[in-house]
Amino acid sequence: MNDDEHQLDDQGEHWEHECEVCLERNESICCECRCGRCCEAMLIEASLRDAEREPRLQECSPIYDDNPDENSRELIGYMLNDKENEFACRFFDRHTRLCTIYDTRPLICRLFNCDTERKKLWPDDE
Repeated sequence: MNDDEHQLDDQGEHWEHECEVCLERNESICCECRCGRCCEAMLIEASLRDAEREPRLQECSPIYDDNPDENSRELIGYMLNDKENEFACRFFDRHTRLCTIYDTRPLICRLFNCDTERKKLWPDDE
């Protein structure tokens, strides 16, 4: 999928608030705090589109959408939390406290605003 291909639902409808292309273009942010708490404490899932942008995501644990009616499994994304990194994101460098794939980070990382959410999620940071 290239950057111009908008996602459509099963009926061929485009929903801007669900389309990864639209979300990335219209909602991406860059947090100022750069604390890394979200990388350490949250479950981080990446989509197949994210893996096209950053192929190293395909080395992470696959996430499947099991279809019991068809007895099949469809790959829908990747889990980035890694046991070897104490269950933080695999791409979070604990020494520098920086993302090692920042320029190609997944959409969830582009949308999460730690600067505003931090006080709700981690009140001890105040």
